[in-house]
Amino acid sequence: MILVVGANGFLGSKLSQTLKRKKLSYIKLDQNLCNKEKVDINIYPELENIFKRNKIKIVINCACEPATSKEKGNIIKTNVGGNKNLIDLSVKYKVKKFIFFSTSAIWVRDYKKAVSEKTKVCPVETYGLSKVLAEKDIIKSKLNNWTIFRVPMIVSEERLGVLSLLFEFIINNKKIPVLNNGKNLIQFIHIKDLIKFILKSFSINEKQIYNLASDEYLTLKGLFLILINSVKSSSKIISFNDLGFTNILSFLNKIRLSPLNIYHLKMLKYSLVMDTSKIKKKYKMKPVIKTSSMMISTLKAYKNKKGNFKNTTEITSPIKMGILRLAYYLF
Repeated sequence: MILVVGANGFLGSKLSQTLKRKKLSYIKLDQNLCNKEKVDINIYPELENIFKRNKIKIVINCACEPATSKEKGNIIKTNVGGNKNLIDLSVKYKVKKFIFFSTSAIWVRDYKKAVSEKTKVCPVETYGLSKVLAEKDIIKSKLNNWTIFRVPMIVSEERLGVLSLLFEFIINNKKIPVLNNGKNLIQFIHIKDLIKFILKSFSINEKQIYNLASDEYLTLKGLFLILINSVKSSSKIISFNDLGFTNILSFLNKIRLSPLNIYHLKMLKYSLVMDTSKIKKKYKMKPVIKTSSMMISTLKAYKNKKGNFKNTTEITSPIKMGILRLAYYLF
């Protein structure tokens, strides 16, 4: 039996759909589901009842309080404390495999070369820190078989969040501001590629951390130009030197006037490319969807469905611009 934790979230729901299609036995858990599937992983006795009643062989922890969460205290509580509960119960009930998802937000600085799994972490906000702490708990645990996937932003036609801000500028032919000529490198992962690697990990006995991202990386400006051309937008890119803008926007995020936190802002300024050679060698497979392709399809889907999205979560729904709407009207 496979336990999908955080099954109401984007990754958890997509993974559950795949398991169902492949006719694999699984259980869904999420604090936002109903009836017996409604379980808060921060409540240990409630969670243990699931392990007592079912012979869980694989635990996939997709539960995550996102970086955009308005309740910052819940980020550490869920991403670290909830994960620790899952680790302890997996050890106690002799789970065969434990899978966890970390993030490129554990590295926030301007990297001149691709980061490997051995590159020293340097998170700058609560979300990145929570993933670092959760990784440490897994590494020092008594789990016999675990896999940690470190991934950048997961892209899909059904996942928007902060991407909707960029798409609004492009669709409405607005000028798009970039910092320092947009020369920084960027890279994403498509949900379909990620799920393929998750399924492959079921049959691999290991204790490993892997970087996993698309093989294609581009400059931020280059990606924006590709997106503009893909929908025949008349948007233009204008470059600014960062004269304290990111610090101001980070402060505005703290007082809930801007949707962009410090990690998002650094991503607009710093280069980060992940070296994925380790997982490609071990798993004998590689991601096939390019960063540019996944972003184009997501932009076109947003344009075609604009106004018809269900506001389910902060990740899947278009995000509110907040004070950034001022820049939207000015440009």
